[in-house]
Amino acid sequence: MFWNRKSGTQPLGVALADLIEMLAPTSIKATLRGNSLIAQHEHYTVRLEVIPPMARESDNGPIKAVVRVISDLPAPLFEMFRGRESSVMAASLNAFAALSALYPDGQTIRGGSRLTIYEAEDAWSRLHLPLLAFSTICGTEAILGGFRRSLGNEKPSKGASRWTTADLAQVQGYLSRVCMCTAGDLGLTAEFGLADGPGSALLEDSKTALFRLMAIESHPELGGGLFCQLQMPHRIHHEERLARVCLQLNQMEMAAHDLPPHFGGWCPGRQFNNPVYVSFLPNSLHEVPGVALNFAIWAMHRAQFANAMLASLGAGLGRG
Repeated sequence: MFWNRKSGTQPLGVALADLIEMLAPTSIKATLRGNSLIAQHEHYTVRLEVIPPMARESDNGPIKAVVRVISDLPAPLFEMFRGRESSVMAASLNAFAALSALYPDGQTIRGGSRLTIYEAEDAWSRLHLPLLAFSTICGTEAILGGFRRSLGNEKPSKGASRWTTADLAQVQGYLSRVCMCTAGDLGLTAEFGLADGPGSALLEDSKTALFRLMAIESHPELGGGLFCQLQMPHRIHHEERLARVCLQLNQMEMAAHDLPPHFGGWCPGRQFNNPVYVSFLPNSLHEVPGVALNFAIWAMHRAQFANAMLASLGAGLGRG
């Protein structure tokens, strides 16, 4: 497999040189600069930076390092994010998120994803490396291209998903041991509890978050793959406030903390009244063993993190 590489330059034990090798066949020009990798796309730059965690000890064991993938957007897009409606625009664009999200960084908007790596993990070659590589290659492209195609400038990409019922059965087999989970017709639905007592996210109960995997929906820019969606039950009926909350969640996801990997983005749900975390795994990632199961486990932990963060932002359960 193309991600079975030997380690080279390793800031904080992270083999950035492996990413150089993976990006070599593409049109992206990548160079190492200190503890960072600089990837030059045609119209913008992506920076992968390896930084120490805010706190090394965590409930999940010692943290080795945090890798952040940060994209500067093409200059013409900056004008789109000026003015009162900028938060609504940025949050709406994250509906096209695949492996990264738009988030506020000071006075500007950037694209970003984050990986927290623990000392006990041994997942660099088989999981972390391909996810970081694809985030560098198509994280921002998915959002920009999806938006461009939605305007009708280009036809949406199509293609059948490589994920099968057997792939989803693997995820169901794990989740069914810890929560309500069903699968069928190239789709999976699970409910993650957020509070004590029974409840149903399908009935919009405030005690559960709804997680879905869908292999029947293609991405307008990336084509076939696997769509992942985590719907939180918090209702925020003011459009601009919901947009700001989604952007704040994406900003929090970039922190160097004990958090599940951030390869996706928060955006307003289709009913425009609740926060939803979306990811899209392009077909090329189907070769990564167990990647769908990992995204499901991360979603289960993300639901708990988001529930706490939404409460801190004044959007607790049952509030609008």
